[in-house]
Amino acid sequence: MSFSLPKTAEQDTKKALKSLISHELKEKGDVRQVIYLIINTEKPLAKQNDHVARIIPIPHRMSRVEENSILLLTKDPSTPYRDPLTCKKSPTEDLFKDIMPLKKLKIISRSNKSLKKLFHEYDIIVADHRIHHLLPSVLGEMFYKGHKKLPYMVQMAKPDPNAIKSKKQDRVETCDAQYVRDQLRSIVKNTSFVPNKDSTISVKIGYTDFEIEKLIGNIVSVCEFLKNPKFQPVGGLLKHNNQIRGMFVKTNDSMSLPIYSKK
Repeated sequence: MSFSLPKTAEQDTKKALKSLISHELKEKGDVRQVIYLIINTEKPLAKQNDHVARIIPIPHRMSRVEENSILLLTKDPSTPYRDPLTCKKSPTEDLFKDIMPLKKLKIISRSNKSLKKLFHEYDIIVADHRIHHLLPSVLGEMFYKGHKKLPYMVQMAKPDPNAIKSKKQDRVETCDAQYVRDQLRSIVKNTSFVPNKDSTISVKIGYTDFEIEKLIGNIVSVCEFLKNPKFQPVGGLLKHNNQIRGMFVKTNDSMSLPIYSKK
């Protein structure tokens, strides 16, 4: 059964979004601001903090790949990935602003100034799933506190269901440029969330130049993803014993405006 906002909540959402957008236009003019959906749950979604962003499909796209400055972080060396991803006529030929091996990133991270430059230089950071778990200790609080710029996890090639795991096989490096591009399109088009050990989820649902109806459509899709068991194991986390307690909308600098409260 699909999720829908109660009639009163839908009306409250429209009012809150109109008020929020009007306030941001008055304060910051036409500067585009991200709008967040804040969800308070009855119980935490995770027993410990998690650094892996889960993609939530939404009907109204957040962005396009070509509109973003993207950094790809790879295993050492980066050559087995750089060549197929940047060669002429590759689906990812002009996709990445830079492709950086982990070794180089570690050198950059020794300088706080260089790390700040890297933080501001890229809109999106993606990392090979095999090194993703190493990044919190390399990039540090600047990127991870408040999930400011969490690297997204990507696979460099489709997993082979017939493959036999072995050390020898792990040394065989493959890179499927089309598969990498498809993952990036999903990351950029959709939104995401990170389960925390507290009871609050923050999800981008659009921008201040979006139509109200599109923002509401994205809100409904986010709630549907979190509540519907068909999206498990990534989604469907809000089960019968852990429901939505309240929802709010806000920008980075605004107050949180309520749109739903459990009776």
